[in-house]
Amino acid sequence: MTHVKDDKNTPSHQGGWFAQREKQRLANKEFFTNLLSSAATKRDAKAYISRLKAPSKPQPPLTPTASPATPLRASKPQTQVNLGDLFTRGRAVEASPIFTQDWNALDQGIEEQETLHVALVKLNGVSAMSESILDGIAKTLASLSRLSMAPCVVLEEDHQSKDKAYRETLQMAADRLVAAIDNAGESGARRVDNALSLAADGRPGVFMRKLLTRPLRRGRVPIVLPVAYSEQQQSAVQITANEALLALTRELSRGAVKTRPDEHPENQPQGLRSTWKPISLDRIIVVDETGCIPSPKSMDQKHVFVNLAQEYSALQEELRSSTGGNVSLKHATNLKMFRDALQLLPHSSSGLLTTPSAAANTSKQADAELAGVGTRRQKNPLIHNLLTDKPAYSSSLPSGRLAHDQFSSATTSTFVKRGMPLILLPNPDAQTWTAASTPRLKLTDPRIDLDRLVHLIDDSFNRTLDVEAYLNRVNDHIAGVIIAGDYEGGAILTWETPSLPNISDRDTARLVPYLDKFAVLKKSQGAGGVADIVFNAMVRTCFPNGVCWRSRQDNPVNKWYFERSRGTWKIPNTNWTMFWTTPDLLNGEKRKVFLDYESVCRTVMPTWADGKKVVD
Repeated sequence: MTHVKDDKNTPSHQGGWFAQREKQRLANKEFFTNLLSSAATKRDAKAYISRLKAPSKPQPPLTPTASPATPLRASKPQTQVNLGDLFTRGRAVEASPIFTQDWNALDQGIEEQETLHVALVKLNGVSAMSESILDGIAKTLASLSRLSMAPCVVLEEDHQSKDKAYRETLQMAADRLVAAIDNAGESGARRVDNALSLAADGRPGVFMRKLLTRPLRRGRVPIVLPVAYSEQQQSAVQITANEALLALTRELSRGAVKTRPDEHPENQPQGLRSTWKPISLDRIIVVDETGCIPSPKSMDQKHVFVNLAQEYSALQEELRSSTGGNVSLKHATNLKMFRDALQLLPHSSSGLLTTPSAAANTSKQADAELAGVGTRRQKNPLIHNLLTDKPAYSSSLPSGRLAHDQFSSATTSTFVKRGMPLILLPNPDAQTWTAASTPRLKLTDPRIDLDRLVHLIDDSFNRTLDVEAYLNRVNDHIAGVIIAGDYEGGAILTWETPSLPNISDRDTARLVPYLDKFAVLKKSQGAGGVADIVFNAMVRTCFPNGVCWRSRQDNPVNKWYFERSRGTWKIPNTNWTMFWTTPDLLNGEKRKVFLDYESVCRTVMPTWADGKKVVD
């Protein structure tokens, strides 16, 4: 008798199984270490989960049928975030239903009906990347997929051309990236060569949507080459990576697109039924060696956060006048691509520009660096951005508040939002905010919606403003008003007279620039960068030489104020802490200014309808 050997019990098979299990254990450890090092707050974590949670749909009750042989179809897979009744025994199990598995159920299993969250990634210079950088980026892309953000990559190489050699370079780069992602985890990747086509007007578009959506829904990473098929030329035509990315954005931005499933010869009527396959394009990511967009006017020389609605034109002008040459040109084209892409997407979508080394940052790489020097582990900007939808650090936070290693890693990336318009009254370009400026702005100015401004203040402070008393106090002292978006945030700044001997309102040299109200709607607090946008406008545009304000000593917002001010002072015998952004205020020459600030912060009377005066 011939005995068949059980290969599962051989030492070689067991050794391979243990090696694979150990590899998976190390991969899991690295994944969770990267996740924890991104340091999302509890609020960020809740927001992240809520973004991914599929909307609940009422399930029809199960009703008994006359025929016990009636087959029941497999139910739709549940979302990865809400586990539902995973660990409970359902009625369907108790009833021991008969399940049938036809082509439609299989197709539904592949094309899951829950919302698919997608990140488009433009990756530059794969052919020249080192193995360690490429492996790190592959692990980051695999981590995004595990965190329910499906990446779709568009390749870009420098020194673009239309010859055959360049296309071969792209193909080899794509194969190299596919191999790295396949080796990085369970997600895997595939090269997509024929996804794009050229319309009659020369505009690139998606040739076949399912070439992208099928691998994305199966957890694989499509690697798209910037090549489009032209019917007019009957050949493949080279296009730019930005053109390819915008074509994908136009296609995927259609969201829940009504499409027809593949027809099956045995079930034509069902094959012709339309199904909804919702897609949410949440991120546009550019990984390029040029990194963060430069900012000659800021102290750290970097744009950590770009509010396109407010800053796009000025930024393009800065880049055009820069001496950076090709680097500035690349930043300008990337910035235009971000604007064009995000205009097609909801306001919740965002963009990120970072370097390959930052995108490749993993816990394994960080541990090797930590073994030699005593620095803290740096955040991976792609993972941090996914969890928080924020820049690596607040754009209104002075770079001096960061440790050197934090600063160097944080400033490799620029976070981009479609953002919100910003209204500055009066316009600083037309009228500088000085104490001598006349006529003074009033809150009853027709350009200001007073009712909405009052609602913003009431909602932010969770108190009711005594509007009449407030107008009587500030209307002759307004320095300016800042309004962000649709009254989502704002600031009211005044010129205040110190309560000191021999000082009057006519002594403009002694008038104090004072932040009287700083407000953000509750629904916008901690998200969208509203507070940063308003604060940056105040300290960089309106009052670059300094401004002061006060806050209750037990105000939970004080930590935010501490980090952004140049100095603080607990005013004796009061419940107030004074803050200022004026440089060198405690130097001997500015001692008089400090006393003026303290006098104003001590004596300004609150005007709340609840009647509380001293303790605000």
